[in-house]
Amino acid sequence: MLLLTDDQVRACLRMDRLVDALRDGYQVEARGGVQLPDRINLSAQPGFFRLMPGIVGGAGVMGFKVFNEVAAGGVQYLIGLYDEASGELLAQLDGAYLTAARTGAATGVAAGILAPGRPIDVGLIGSGLEAETNLEGVCAAIEVAKVSVFSPNAERRTRFAQRMAERLGIDVVPVDAAEEAASAPVVVVATNTGIGTGRIALRGQWLNPGATVLSIGSTMPALRELDVDVIARASLVVSDAPEQARGESGDLIAAAEAGVLGDKMRPLAQLAAEGAHRENPTDIAVYKSVGTALQDLVAAHVVYTSAQATGIGTTIDLLRVKKPAGS
Repeated sequence: MLLLTDDQVRACLRMDRLVDALRDGYQVEARGGVQLPDRINLSAQPGFFRLMPGIVGGAGVMGFKVFNEVAAGGVQYLIGLYDEASGELLAQLDGAYLTAARTGAATGVAAGILAPGRPIDVGLIGSGLEAETNLEGVCAAIEVAKVSVFSPNAERRTRFAQRMAERLGIDVVPVDAAEEAASAPVVVVATNTGIGTGRIALRGQWLNPGATVLSIGSTMPALRELDVDVIARASLVVSDAPEQARGESGDLIAAAEAGVLGDKMRPLAQLAAEGAHRENPTDIAVYKSVGTALQDLVAAHVVYTSAQATGIGTTIDLLRVKKPAGS
C-alpha cells in the first residue's frame, strides 16, 4: 500500500488531468458503471463524522473517503483506494487538498458543458483554498479572458488576485463589490457565509441574462451561498448528486420551500454524456455541487498513478488479500 501525505498529493496533482479524468468518470456514471450509495452522516462531539463509499467501474477502483470535524475546529480527511478486481488496498491518501482539488475539477467539468464556447470573463466570489482550486478547474476546462474576484477582506482578495494571475497567466483583478464579480457571464461562488448567519454570497438580481453560475458551498442545510432568486431565475439547475443536494444543500432546500426549484434539476453525469442546450441564450444555468465519492476516487486514482510513476510516497505492507479457507 502506498501512503501519501497532503504535500505529496499536491506534488502529484495536475488540474487538467483531473478535469479530463472526472469528465470520463461522469460519462461512466451515465452508463451505469458507478455505484454511489448515500453517504453516511453521523453527529459527533463537537462536530460530525461522514463516510462516502463508492465503486468506479470505468477506472477499476473502489474505496471510501472519511472525514470528521476535530476538537480544534478543523476537518481531517482520509481516502482509501482499492483495486476493484483484486481487492488490493492500493493507497491511503490525506484528502484535505485533494477534496478541494476534486471539487474544482468537477466545477471545471460543469463549466465545460454550461459555459459559452469562447474566451469569457469570469467573476469569482471567494478567496480561500476552494476559490483557488475552482478557478483552476474552470481555467483548465474553458478559455478565460479575465477574472474579477471579490471577497470581503480587501487585502486578502488583492493577494489572491496577484497569486492567481501569476499562477494561471491571465488577468485577475480584485473588485470592491460582489455585484461587480456577479456581472460576469460566468460566476464562480466558492465560499459560504457561516452557519446561521443569514448572509448570502450571491443574489439573483445581480446576474445578467445568460449567466452561468458555478456554486460549490452550502453542503449542509444551515449553510448558504445563493439566494432563492438565483434558482428562481435559472432555467436549468445541475448537480453532481441531485437527490443528495436536495436534502443537504441549504440553497436548494430554501429554493424548494419557496416553490422555485420544481423539475429544473439535472445530473451532471447526464449532461457529461449528452451535453446541455439552453433553449434561449438569455437563460441562466446553475451548477450546485455537494461532492461525491466518484470525485474522490477518480482524483485519488489520478494521484496514485502519478505517484507510482514518479516514485513519490511511502510503501508499507498493511493489508494482504487472503484466499478463502480450503481454496
